Amino acid sequence: MIISEDLLKGDFMALACKYCGISVKEYSGGGLVGSPGSSNCSSSPTRKHVAVSHPPYCVFCGRETKPYSGGGLTASGVGVNCSASPTHKHQLDD
Repeated sequence: MIISEDLLKGDFMALACKYCGISVKEYSGGGLVGSPGSSNCSSSPTRKHVAVSHPPYCVFCGRETKPYSGGGLTASGVGVNCSASPTHKHQLDD
């Protein structure tokens, strides 16, 4: 999913990182920063946050996901494993 800069600057849309699930927002340098202020995402192949609309739902199982302390995403009731995903991990819309 491509998100325009105008949408990122608006306060009406909450965003989360596709890979780690934490809330993200645009910073003045032109990229995305997550809480607690890091622009690095250890779960992303590019090491940068990628924004999707929040709340984040897994595209394979449809469950609401949250960031997992070990990296990646977890869903209530099923944990980090997603039986509907080919990688067996929850994934957010791209």
